[in-house]
Amino acid sequence: MHRPIDLLPDTPVRAFTVPLTGALAGFGDAAAFAIAGPESAPVVLVLGGISANRFPAVRPDGGAGWWPGVAGAGSALDPARWRILGMDFVSDPEGRRAPASADVAALIAAALDAAGIARVHAAVGASYGGMIAMRFAQDYPDRCARLVAISADARAHPASTAIRELQRRTVALGLAAGRGQEALSIARGMAMLTYRTREEFADRFEGGISGDDVLECTQPGTYLRARGDVYHQVMSPERFLSLSAAIDRHVAEPAKIAVPSLLIGATSDLLVPPSQMEALAGGIGANARLVLRHSAYGHDMFLKDADAISALIAPFLEESA
Repeated sequence: MHRPIDLLPDTPVRAFTVPLTGALAGFGDAAAFAIAGPESAPVVLVLGGISANRFPAVRPDGGAGWWPGVAGAGSALDPARWRILGMDFVSDPEGRRAPASADVAALIAAALDAAGIARVHAAVGASYGGMIAMRFAQDYPDRCARLVAISADARAHPASTAIRELQRRTVALGLAAGRGQEALSIARGMAMLTYRTREEFADRFEGGISGDDVLECTQPGTYLRARGDVYHQVMSPERFLSLSAAIDRHVAEPAKIAVPSLLIGATSDLLVPPSQMEALAGGIGANARLVLRHSAYGHDMFLKDADAISALIAPFLEESA
């Protein structure tokens, strides 16, 4: 089991920014990054889903980051063992444009330059972060020794793109009606249905409605409303539009990924089904190791099955460390 992060009060966390130029000009003035861990330790780039931030292992106040059990004291990505680099994903503040994965990968390379880092020991990413890590490993093989991609593929599945487009249309309609936050809450609830599984919902809730009220709030609906209503704490409607579309804009070429790669997927993932993970591994070839495991949490396996994910990542990182 991982130790509480507050047992590492001396873990240094350094935040810094990198100006946005070129294709990313107009996506804000600068991108925010943070590094946690000893300066002498090997650097590991750690990226999560669109709701994640630059503190995967530990926050500046010493609290746990967004990926407890995987990034943190005693876990695979322990900031006492590794120097953990995270970022806040770049988005269009007006919600009109989606950044390209190649441009975000170039931004990460610029961040390495700014921090005086020649090469990362590994790029570890899950969901959208896995897409970015993949593109970084493809475009900068001399700066990335290995790749860990969890529930991520070289290109979005058509059905997943369609689901996200409906979510974006919902948010855009809400913004036009002056009800952007409410629309974002609904879109988040729709997304949660793709992150989790029918198995989990059947275990936790009763289906159906009890009366004739067409808008009766059901058991699963109550849960989805609660998840949606707190989403504004980490996401604005405009940022959601930009980053949701960034997932669907993502393209990588597996055959050009030449570094050792650990690919982890859930057999129950609705967004990135096993067939996509298998095709990704086949495209990368001999350098790829694919692990498919069952999880009641589907796409959210990387968050909810943290101990299992940590156990898979840890030995891979230690190879030739």
